[in-house]
Amino acid sequence: MRWIIFFILLLVVLQIGALVYLVFQKRKRVKQEEARLNWQRQFQDELYDFATGERREMPRIVSGNEDLVELELFAFTNLTETVSHQERIYQYVEAKLLPYYQVQIRHRRIDRRLNAYEAIAQFRLRPVAQELHQKLGKSISKEEKDVIVRTLVSIAPHLAIGEAKQANEISFFGAVLAIGRSKDLTAWIEEFEQLTESFQMGVLQLIYDREETQYLELVRSKTADAHPEVRKRALRALTRIGLEEDWKLYTPYLEDDTSWVEQMLALRFLENVAPKESVVYILPFVGSRSWWVRTAAFDALLACGGLEQLALVAKDHPDRYAKQKATERLAKEMKQHVVI
Repeated sequence: MRWIIFFILLLVVLQIGALVYLVFQKRKRVKQEEARLNWQRQFQDELYDFATGERREMPRIVSGNEDLVELELFAFTNLTETVSHQERIYQYVEAKLLPYYQVQIRHRRIDRRLNAYEAIAQFRLRPVAQELHQKLGKSISKEEKDVIVRTLVSIAPHLAIGEAKQANEISFFGAVLAIGRSKDLTAWIEEFEQLTESFQMGVLQLIYDREETQYLELVRSKTADAHPEVRKRALRALTRIGLEEDWKLYTPYLEDDTSWVEQMLALRFLENVAPKESVVYILPFVGSRSWWVRTAAFDALLACGGLEQLALVAKDHPDRYAKQKATERLAKEMKQHVVI
């Protein structure tokens, strides 16, 4: 009986001891977190003063607070567009955090490595470029390779372009994300012919997105490229940056044996520039089996030939659907022209 009572008392004492320990640890963590937050506020002010030039001495980093430093650096660089401020931040990261990021990019956890790559790109930490480039030759996941290439675009464009010339698994979307980090596409344009197909498509996509009219000659030349996907991207880019006289570049794609995408793009371009002499190229496609091509054909026909051409299709076209569609479109257009 005494042993049982002793055992129960011992359990009670142990539970009370554990509870006291947990309370102590919680208070300790709260104090540590308060200390970290107070230090973060102080660091924030010091970082601002340093970046704006009001302070010459670089803010000191307390070991273990690198995550807080990174948060403040991200916040500041995202908020400021002042080049001199950003350059001082880049200098600070290279001077104070280079060893930290060198450890992070070798970390066994992929999420830690990926986060480090993004920070390196954000803070333009160029000294790690060669090490990142060497990692591309190792056995790592496709996702990690994509992120590394994007990072290299930010810190060492020549290495990224060199990788873009090599056979790789980077998709079109991966290429767009990578090239998109370049404010100026000139370096990519100069090496265009040596790039892999995915990166060529990516360059043409960004020319389209950014309306880079200075690269019009490249786009024109690629409308006849041997690679169908490159050709389609060039045709699409030309719909946005092309000139009226470029409409004849589309006529080879207004044939029955071309893809519906190429036919649609050609018709969309004709709709935008509306040359009257292109009507003869448009008419065969008002009866296309592709809904996308038919719709583009009627839009182009209305732009280039007006209501008169719609009326002729509605009256004489041999395809029943084309006649019906033209009649509906004509009625709709006539209704819009009625003055109430």
